Amino acid sequence: MTRTLFAVALGVLLGVYAMAVAQTAPQMTMQQYEARLRECQNRQRAADSTRAVVEQQIAQKRAELSSLDEQIASTNRQVLEAVAADSAAIRAYLGQLDAIIQQLQAMRQLPADQIVDARERGDLDTIANQLAQLKTNRIAALPEAKAKIQTADQMIAELRAVQRPVPEVRRDQYTVVRGDYLWKIAKKPEIYGDPYTWVRLYTANKDRIRNPDLIYPNWVLGVPRNQAPGTYWVKRGDRMRTIAQEVYGDPSQWTKIYRANRDVIEAVSGGRRVIYPNMILTIPQN
Repeated sequence: MTRTLFAVALGVLLGVYAMAVAQTAPQMTMQQYEARLRECQNRQRAADSTRAVVEQQIAQKRAELSSLDEQIASTNRQVLEAVAADSAAIRAYLGQLDAIIQQLQAMRQLPADQIVDARERGDLDTIANQLAQLKTNRIAALPEAKAKIQTADQMIAELRAVQRPVPEVRRDQYTVVRGDYLWKIAKKPEIYGDPYTWVRLYTANKDRIRNPDLIYPNWVLGVPRNQAPGTYWVKRGDRMRTIAQEVYGDPSQWTKIYRANRDVIEAVSGGRRVIYPNMILTIPQN
């Protein structure tokens, strides 16, 4: 009897709970249901259409890749047929490419100044010409040959880009003593051993020496031993037009050199546009 009453009470409670949930839960009308269903169906059709397009594109790309693979295989077969499938000829050709790569590797091991020397001698051009000749052979189309040619081309490009290192500027010092003048100092064996190089001392110290005929005891003068970047040491027979041709490749640029060195040029030449051997000129950059 107790169990029966408990079951009835539980059933009543569950019924009340279900009615409460039913009253609070949102109700969907038939029209809303049909609209939601149509929306889902439309989205499914759009997804199916997009999937079909993507699958078609994938199939097309696979066909293109297959066609390219066949073309590559056909090209290789044609190359082999063109050389009569002569494996000895192929080995010899590849050996020539290996020899060129070895020469380039040996050149790359040289110091930068020696690489530039070899390039100026035409050694690199000779190797590049040999490679260009090998490229005309049909065997060059073989994958192994093509890879070696690409390696050689890259090495040649790297070697052409090597620049001669800028030498370290060496500059000694000399302290002026009583009775010194530039001619006398330049004549000293430990300086230049040549009195005519006084012009070099003057132009190297133009920031201190205003008048080349006037120097004073205890002045410390720089004694350049090699040409610094951005300068030019005048040689016998030089003119500003020939210097401009050498440094700029254009003789008409001599005015640029003159303007940059006008003070020292006129100080040495007595107001004229004349340059002298051993003069150090500043070369403006383009």
